[in-house]
Amino acid sequence: MEVRALNQNHCKFYSFMRATRGNWRNTLYVMCGSNSCPCGKNPPCDGFLMAAAADGSLIVMPVEIVRQFTGESIEPSECRGTLLRKTFEAVFSQYIEWHTLSDSGCPILQLYQDADR
Repeated sequence: MEVRALNQNHCKFYSFMRATRGNWRNTLYVMCGSNSCPCGKNPPCDGFLMAAAADGSLIVMPVEIVRQFTGESIEPSECRGTLLRKTFEAVFSQYIEWHTLSDSGCPILQLYQDADR
């Protein structure tokens, strides 16, 4: 089970890096904007990096995973721009509605988890 999850993360990370042309700084940093996770995660996540695939679909990657793969500290100021989670959810509300399975939980995390479905 762990090996499968690791392989899936490798595939997702490859797609993410391809979309960013090999540089995570070519992303938008999506941050929750609060000390407590609005989705109940404890401790709260560090946010997500977002890019667009060649077909225009969104690719989101948790900051923690990018940090694991690159060994680098991910700073919002080094990205192309930043969005608060609320702004992301408002702007991409239709995309979220069509690409997530549930109204509960974090929609951005669902986009990441459901990317292969």
